[in-house]
Amino acid sequence: MEFEQVIRLVEAVSKSGLTDFDYEEGNLKLHMGKKGPKAVKVTEIPMVESHETAAVREIVNVEAGPEEKTSDHEAVIASPIVGVFYTSPGPDSEPFVKVGDRIQEGQTIGIVEAMKLMNEIESDVSGVVTEVLAADGEGVEYGQPLIRVEK
Repeated sequence: MEFEQVIRLVEAVSKSGLTDFDYEEGNLKLHMGKKGPKAVKVTEIPMVESHETAAVREIVNVEAGPEEKTSDHEAVIASPIVGVFYTSPGPDSEPFVKVGDRIQEGQTIGIVEAMKLMNEIESDVSGVVTEVLAADGEGVEYGQPLIRVEK
């Protein structure tokens, strides 16, 4: 099988609804697989209201279903982009934040890798981390809660 044929095959499988594909021809054995869509729970994030944020919240609430309640003393830091969430700067490094840590506005709470770029995610609130909602190495969606903070 020629390289161009393999590329066309990969493109055809990726565009299809298949999650696994096996191909054998002589000594050539090819297996392709892809992960299915992941269910994501999205909650409303307290923010200053504007026409754009109202529209975004409306879209997020429609996609998310019942929203998780937050109080005036609690905030959720959400992912501003789609990508892979990392809790630390490297595999052998301590996490940026842990439950019980006091964080400051502007402090890095994690990294979201998108298109091979590492994007530092900064806290927009000060307080104590009460819950880390996204696992290290987990794929996250736009607006997905990453960290819960008690203000």
